[in-house]
Amino acid sequence: MSALWAPLGSSAADMDAAEGRWLGAVPRLPSRLARLPFVLVLIAFFGLGMAGLLMLNTTLQNQAFQLRTLNRQATSLAYDQAALQVQIDQLSAPAELARQASALGMRPNARPAFLVIPSGKVVGKPKKVSGVEAPDLIVRTPAELAAQRAAAEAKKRAAAEAEAAKKRQETQSDSDNQGTP
Repeated sequence: MSALWAPLGSSAADMDAAEGRWLGAVPRLPSRLARLPFVLVLIAFFGLGMAGLLMLNTTLQNQAFQLRTLNRQATSLAYDQAALQVQIDQLSAPAELARQASALGMRPNARPAFLVIPSGKVVGKPKKVSGVEAPDLIVRTPAELAAQRAAAEAKKRAAAEAEAAKKRQETQSDSDNQGTP
């Protein structure tokens, strides 16, 4: 032993006892780790990983189906909204509003009066409308047009029947006149 490492004030007997304590046999480490626990840990790790991947895949697939269904619903609702918007546009068109007003019995005024909103001043002289002032501006509803056609045809039929009755009466009176000497 070197002098640097030797304890101060110790005797050779103490050194031999200390050397015996310090230089004991070290137990040997096992050369192999236990294989069975390691293999079981690996199998459990891979099994949990595979189960997690299976659950993740199933969840993602279900969400993809839900997404596809929701996209179809959104597309269908977008088409419905567009159809309703077209209906709103058609019903709020000026021609349709005029037709609906005509169906309610309202007639256009050829000489209207206007109200100036900020001042409340009336421009023009308001006149009551009888409905015959501007016949070209009256919008007829399909029902009104059909009723007018039916009335015209009924009038024609009545006139034709009256004409036929008149002819029958004339022929009958002629035959009565010829039959008496």
